[in-house]
Amino acid sequence: MFLICLGPVIAQDAAQAQQAPATPAAPATAAQTEEVKVPESYVTRTKKAGAVLDLSMKDAIRLALTNNLDIAIEDYNEELNRERFIQTKGFYDPRLQFTVGFNSRDQITTTILEAGQGANFVSSTTGLTLNSQIRQNVPGGGRATLQFNNNRGGTNSAFSYINPNYNSNFSLDFMQPLWRGFRVTETERQLKLVNLDTRISDTQFQDRVSSIVQNVQNEYWDLVFAIQNHETGRQSMELAIVQHKNNQKRVEIGVMAPIEITKSRAEVARREQQMIQSEVRIIEAENGLKRLLAPDPKATIWGLNLLPTDQPKEQQVGITLDEAVDRALERRPELEEIRLQVQKNEVDRKYYRNFSKPQFNLQASLASTGTAGTVFQKGTADLDGDGVPDPDQALIPAPNAPFYGGWGKAIPDAFKFNYLNYGVFLTVEMPLWRDRTNDAAMAQIIINDRRLNSQMKNSQQLVMVDVRNAYQGMQTQKKALEAARISRQLAEEQLAGENKRFEAGLSTNFEVLTYQNDLAAARVSELQALINFEKSVTALQRSMYTIVGDQDIILAKGQSAANGQPTTTK
Repeated sequence: MFLICLGPVIAQDAAQAQQAPATPAAPATAAQTEEVKVPESYVTRTKKAGAVLDLSMKDAIRLALTNNLDIAIEDYNEELNRERFIQTKGFYDPRLQFTVGFNSRDQITTTILEAGQGANFVSSTTGLTLNSQIRQNVPGGGRATLQFNNNRGGTNSAFSYINPNYNSNFSLDFMQPLWRGFRVTETERQLKLVNLDTRISDTQFQDRVSSIVQNVQNEYWDLVFAIQNHETGRQSMELAIVQHKNNQKRVEIGVMAPIEITKSRAEVARREQQMIQSEVRIIEAENGLKRLLAPDPKATIWGLNLLPTDQPKEQQVGITLDEAVDRALERRPELEEIRLQVQKNEVDRKYYRNFSKPQFNLQASLASTGTAGTVFQKGTADLDGDGVPDPDQALIPAPNAPFYGGWGKAIPDAFKFNYLNYGVFLTVEMPLWRDRTNDAAMAQIIINDRRLNSQMKNSQQLVMVDVRNAYQGMQTQKKALEAARISRQLAEEQLAGENKRFEAGLSTNFEVLTYQNDLAAARVSELQALINFEKSVTALQRSMYTIVGDQDIILAKGQSAANGQPTTTK
């Protein structure tokens, strides 16, 4: 387009050169003969250089929510809370306990009642223990204990009629608080607090997701602008090259001083330098976006060149300032976090209010015992061999006694419930004067409640300021976009008018190229204003917490950092 416009001027200059007196030709300089080529666009050059990832805004958000390390770190908090809940719930898991042991004791006796048979000064006892127990904590504060204990004992005491003896005991004990600790228990309190902590972690996770989405969109648009700005610089350099070639032709026909070629070549070099500098901005924007998309420093995406496929478009925001504030006050995660903190405080209040009551514990027990062993009974014997029983009595085994036997006799008897032991007890406990521990805990809850109320009001004001800034900033950016659009339209009109003046011979090629360069700058300004408007809309959505949909939250939670690797295209 620009080369065609140069024809009349060059022809006119050539005619003037024919009428002018001939002058000796100056020797050609390097600037006069140098061939300057128009560089390729960044997109074309990048596709030739290596692996390229064509990336839409939606794909960028998906990769960030799947791979972003900040999100993965927040996700660990939820996993930790889930394990804390399971750990607390383990309080209700039954516990099985076994005890196996043997003991033996010898001691010097001091009375005839303790003296052992055949060893008047040493009392000896032995024991074997085989015990088992199941404990179960039940919701509501109760505790049940089931025991099955077995003991074998032996002694050298002359007064033991069952030696060795086998004792089996089967018992059930149950304790239930009737007032303090009834249903409102420490475990139930901890379970509620862990549940609320999980919900708090979820709000923090949502806030992190919304922040990541906003950052991804901003970095994406920065990359779009950097590439477009580089292309505008390339076009500006192309215009300078056209001007330089035009000057070369004018010098060849002798209507322009050679110094003009040097000036135009210097302009080409200046614009080339600007274009190279703009490429640095592309690198910085691309690396900033990659950091949000990469799951680790060795991810594939670090070896790819990102080319955004979406372009910014002006959005229509049909919401008033009051509606935006109301929506933010309803949806913002930090406000929801404070509400959950208030609920946690209420859980503590209910627990410590119950804890201030007197404690009434109902205890009940039921036991059945079984006993067996080698039973002895008193009898007479002919100790001196004269055929007449002596008057001294002796202990002799009695196999026909009802308790004669071993484990096989004692254990079944314990489950026949022939010998029961049972009892019901009521234990009452209360502070003698005052319970300063509980009073201090209640005072802390009241103070914390006031603190949370003040924190809620302060956070609500901060949210309102955030929304108002974002909303009014969006309106300002919209005005700036309209002004940039008008500026671009006027630049197009000026260029069109200058082209007509050029065709009529009333303007020079340099002036036409200047207006073309002004139009390119106006288009860059319009693009920057459009991207700034996009960012302001994103900031408003972030302030209202409408930037993230439920599906995005599910995506962020459902994917691990190892998934979602991008595919490459050549």
